[in-house]
Amino acid sequence: MKPRRTARTPRFFHEGELQPNSELELSKKASHHLITVVRTKLDDSIELFNGDGFNYRAIVTDTGQRNAGKRAILQVEQRAKATTESPVFITLVQAISRGDRMDTSLRQSVELGVNRIQPLYSRQSAKALDDKRTTKKMEHWQNIIISACEQSGRACVPHLETPISLTQWLAEQSAENQEHLVDNVLNLILAPNAELTFAEHLKSSSPSSPHCSILIGPESGFDEDEIDAAVNAGVRAVNFGTRILRTETAGPASIAVVQSLWGDLGQVSV
Repeated sequence: MKPRRTARTPRFFHEGELQPNSELELSKKASHHLITVVRTKLDDSIELFNGDGFNYRAIVTDTGQRNAGKRAILQVEQRAKATTESPVFITLVQAISRGDRMDTSLRQSVELGVNRIQPLYSRQSAKALDDKRTTKKMEHWQNIIISACEQSGRACVPHLETPISLTQWLAEQSAENQEHLVDNVLNLILAPNAELTFAEHLKSSSPSSPHCSILIGPESGFDEDEIDAAVNAGVRAVNFGTRILRTETAGPASIAVVQSLWGDLGQVSV
């Protein structure tokens, strides 16, 4: 006899306030996904989150299929504090790659617990876009982040920053360091020729409130003078070992190491 499979409760992001013991009308787009894609039925239980760190249990009281607006109605019943956040605060500073590589990096980084994402323009990265195309690209990335939160059970949505240049990011870090605005922050940049490995440096650094920023280069990596500029700004250069990782692999792999040594990776379920 095959073991019985426990079905996962569908999770949905709701952009707005959520309150226990209240009625909620979903948007037409969310209602379509809920009923048509996930095939949720009347009286089914789902889970909602809006980024406040809580999960909200809700019951489908009206699928909306018989009304003109096609908007489902939910009864929000209770909320519970999410337990899926790591004790480590991780910022991914990712040089913008071409094609769908950036999507892969963001999706997997969110699943592994990244808290903040800073897209970066470097010399060899994808070229900077105009404001209109940047806004559209950020909307696309934000949807990927939310989808990854839905899948991984996270109730805190990582913050997506507006893309900036490497030079601008380094200047901001130098200013923060000089003014002592941030304590216990470890800024690391992956550099194949660095003497110390990523894991070795983490093992030798054990801050009480760990906060780690990881700089990842584009497809062809950072140029040598870019790495030098980062080191001069107080960023530690580390290598990831004997193998060279693809840009979409390097970020998630680095986050996995941080979570393993400082965080809660051993508690992640599959």
